[in-house]
Amino acid sequence: MSRLSRELACRRRLADGPGERWLWALGSGLPWVGLAVVLLHGLTRRTFTPFLYGLTSLAAVGFLILSLGGLPDDLARRHRMPPVAVPASITLACMAAFALGHRQGQEKAAVEARKWLELDG
Repeated sequence: MSRLSRELACRRRLADGPGERWLWALGSGLPWVGLAVVLLHGLTRRTFTPFLYGLTSLAAVGFLILSLGGLPDDLARRHRMPPVAVPASITLACMAAFALGHRQGQEKAAVEARKWLELDG
């Protein structure tokens, strides 16, 4: 990556205000559209830190759900029956977890962008 494209990406990360960052985060948490949003955000800002933070947050919530009892019908009787639908509350919890993790990753990426711009001077 050239210095100019890295500088442009860093400036884009810093130009996003709090409202725009929340929109990116909420869009990334949507079930199917979120993948396109994450890719667009990652490519235009030249960072996958928000995606990794969102994935980590989602994994933590998934571990919590499975630790507290798993999915309905004891994981469909340990996969001997057809899979059951995931309750809406679990889906919403996972979407929110990914969106919040993505938002935290944006903050981290902005801090790193500020450092890069200061070092490149």
